[in-house]
Amino acid sequence: MSLPRKGLMQAPEPIPLPDYQRPDRMPSFPAWLASRVASINDVVQPDQITGKHRPAPTLPRSLTFNEAERAMIEDHVLELAAACSRTPARDPEAEGEIVLVLTKMQLALMAAKQNEAGVEARGEAYLAALDDLPPWAVQAAMHAWHRGEAGNDERGRPWDYNWQPSPAALRRVAVGKLCRVTTRADTLRKLLRAEPLIDYSEEHRQEMLQRLSKLMRETFGIPLVGKDGSSRTVGVAPAEGVNCGTEPRHNPA
Repeated sequence: MSLPRKGLMQAPEPIPLPDYQRPDRMPSFPAWLASRVASINDVVQPDQITGKHRPAPTLPRSLTFNEAERAMIEDHVLELAAACSRTPARDPEAEGEIVLVLTKMQLALMAAKQNEAGVEARGEAYLAALDDLPPWAVQAAMHAWHRGEAGNDERGRPWDYNWQPSPAALRRVAVGKLCRVTTRADTLRKLLRAEPLIDYSEEHRQEMLQRLSKLMRETFGIPLVGKDGSSRTVGVAPAEGVNCGTEPRHNPA
């Protein structure tokens, strides 16, 4: 068996795709990606181009992605986006798949008696409610409905699983399944936007503290609390006559 040549980048562990029939059971990220998800943090820091301070997602420099990791995340996000965007409004075949799900639902669950026109109108209502959702989300919603695990209605009451869901109810459950996947994709997109966290040196922090202390003394006559726990900034003399509540005010004669 040949060993990998020194200097070659090892491929990261693959990111598993979700089970679209059961999106509530989202697979875990591989360790190299989970550590980044746990470490991302929104921080106000200067833009690397303009220098203007603004909030931005950041990662410690030691956790920034290499080319192989970034490419794998980008490909995974594209796969999730493709799965979420395959709807009847964009793909005619998707409508046929949803119709099949609805047909099975009508055969399996009770509904109020309707004539042929009523059945047709009800079918149109379902398609209107679901035309911007992928078939797998509708299928996952019906899977949860059959198991009695579709959650509660908008008033917090459990659904009556003995009957067919209304078009709005089925949409509500299906959107919840879709959001499980879109939330995962959004998390990864945020990771891809993350910047290296700017870690200032101790000397820089001390310099900024001194400048801030000077500004506060000149503006308000109040120094910052120093590291020694006193009311004075380390290395900066306190303003004359300042009272922080621990000593009597000095009254010049």
